Amino acid sequence: MGITGNLKTMQLGELFQWLSLGSKTGTLLINGHGIEKRIYFQEGRIASTSSSDQREYLGHFLVSNGFITEDELKMAMEVQEESQILLGKILVMINAIAESDLLRLMRKKAEESIYDVFLWTEGNFEFVDGEMPDQKMVPLSLDVTGIVMEGMRRYDEWQLIRQRVPDSSVVPDIIRPLDIEKLGDREKLIIPYLDGQRTIEEIALQTHNAEFVVSKLVAEGLRTSSMRLTEARNRVPSSAPMPAGGSEVDHFLQRGRALLKDDPHGAYRLFKVAYELDQGDGRTADALREAERGIKAALDKDGVSGERVPELAIAMQALTKRSFTPHEGFVLSRINGQWDVKSIMKISPMKELEVLVIFQKLLKDGVIRWKPKAGGG
Repeated sequence: MGITGNLKTMQLGELFQWLSLGSKTGTLLINGHGIEKRIYFQEGRIASTSSSDQREYLGHFLVSNGFITEDELKMAMEVQEESQILLGKILVMINAIAESDLLRLMRKKAEESIYDVFLWTEGNFEFVDGEMPDQKMVPLSLDVTGIVMEGMRRYDEWQLIRQRVPDSSVVPDIIRPLDIEKLGDREKLIIPYLDGQRTIEEIALQTHNAEFVVSKLVAEGLRTSSMRLTEARNRVPSSAPMPAGGSEVDHFLQRGRALLKDDPHGAYRLFKVAYELDQGDGRTADALREAERGIKAALDKDGVSGERVPELAIAMQALTKRSFTPHEGFVLSRINGQWDVKSIMKISPMKELEVLVIFQKLLKDGVIRWKPKAGGG
């Protein structure tokens, strides 16, 4: 028997326990915050997971935990593209990680992905009875009770963190020496980015981490008075109030269609809001696809492609005086005059289309240029 609902009306812990006690086999789809996650159950135990959040892909998870570098991730993904071998096996083949560690790390990655959903403020779910993935997946067999208990503990911890770290737009700064020996390897990799310049969101992107991990570290630093927060910046202004009459979905669809021809990027953002409001409305999915086609056409027109090699077009001193979004900052920090756009997309925790759009904007703003191809041209 299948089941559908909303996380506001049925808590995730209750849903998991229902699936566990019923010894259910099938796929639990959860959509929220622009992310889709799939949790596969086998006779009431969690068999595997998948997520559309690229920071939860195996490669990015290993980078965030310090098991591999971005260079090793790039190399492994290039091999995967040519061979179609699973990324985990490739990383073992190139001696990036030990085979004995692979299953343990995949279990940890799956657990972290599920814990993240316990922090969601909204989301829709559907359990499809008997449906399992076509592709072969590494069997994990995770106990539901342990997952639920840890997920609820993290939810409580998140409420305490939010009392000290109000949102991801604040800028943490270290004001007293930290006891590095008490920090885990993951936290030690984050410390260099706590420079009083980057927001929580930027630090999370740069280190391939979830905002929970960074915020937890900062909250502890605030508790011990070794860190402080400076004024939030780059806040996104709230949307204009919806006019009377019509639904919210209709409102954002209408605004998006008015922009579609001249500003497909702006239209896409509005269509995305409409989609999040009602993912069951087929018009929103159709509108997103139409905007994506418009974006891709504009990218082709501007010559933005994976094969081009970007380089900075302005001096570093001038670059530091400009304001960039966290996502733009991630892309800029990976431009080295050697990696092409495709290479940066491989190691980015963002979707490929998002990265291409950032390159297009940086190109139009005169921040970057394309490196001449070998032999001219």
